[in-house]
Amino acid sequence: PRLAPAFLLPQVAKKEKKTPRDKWQLYRAASFFASSEAALLQMEVEQWLVVFECERLRQFLAEQERLLLARLGELDEEIGKCHPALIAELEGKCHQPLLELLQVRLCQTRPEPSAGRVRPCAGTDSVTLSPVDVTLDPDTAHPNLILSEDRKCVRRGDTHQGLPNNPERFDYSACVLGAQRFMGGRRYWEVEVGDKTRWALGVCRESLNRRGQVTLTPEDGYWTVRLRSGEYRALTFPSVPLPVSFRPSPVGIFLDYEGGEVSFYNVTDRSHLFAFTDTFSRTLHPYFHPGLSAGGKNAAPLIICPVPDQAGGN
Repeated sequence: PRLAPAFLLPQVAKKEKKTPRDKWQLYRAASFFASSEAALLQMEVEQWLVVFECERLRQFLAEQERLLLARLGELDEEIGKCHPALIAELEGKCHQPLLELLQVRLCQTRPEPSAGRVRPCAGTDSVTLSPVDVTLDPDTAHPNLILSEDRKCVRRGDTHQGLPNNPERFDYSACVLGAQRFMGGRRYWEVEVGDKTRWALGVCRESLNRRGQVTLTPEDGYWTVRLRSGEYRALTFPSVPLPVSFRPSPVGIFLDYEGGEVSFYNVTDRSHLFAFTDTFSRTLHPYFHPGLSAGGKNAAPLIICPVPDQAGGN
């Protein structure tokens, strides 16, 4: 039977003689109110648990915020203490020759020695880097190139000189090689490019072909960068533009034969321009291309810089 309406239940309860139907209605009503009371109690408990959990989470977050703010305060204090020393260190490095910075980089990136060997912490033995007193090899110079008597400068001339047609000489590409032969070690030299509008510098293999037109790519034995039409590029295949902020003058060239690296540096702002990575197994030479004179606009020579006195190179 259906449950009697709620407003009739008190009347049913007051009846002295209750029929089975009345008793059934009262039982159903009691059960209904009991379950409603239990549901209400459960709802209140769940609500209290939610409030408790939210409060606990709020306290946790507040504690984490306090700890983080305290740590930030400590870091700010540490930065304040280190700031003057860091500025002094950076200012010192700004006045440090690029060659010395390169030696520091090599020392920091040198692989750890095997067990049982001791790596020097300082001194000339920690890094084997030889600044090179590069000179030009006149036997390789194109007939249109003019070399200085000390073989430190090269520029493009207007006339074809009557030079011997020896096999070492470039007969088409107006370039010249350095006389130094590299078969190992770490070498560094600098070339003053001044306000020239065209040039190419780098290293190349001794065994390459000197006849006819050449292609300046690593696949052909050249690891070079160049300036042409106002754009600096590394001559990979295809070539890669270089992000140059300040005109490099001079350009630093670093060769790590065993490490398979040829790097170029802008000595003006002490930035790294580009690095070729390769495996070297043949003799290498410095490479110089002064570019076309362009009606005198590019007549200035490429000048090999003196070896820095503090480097003590060979």
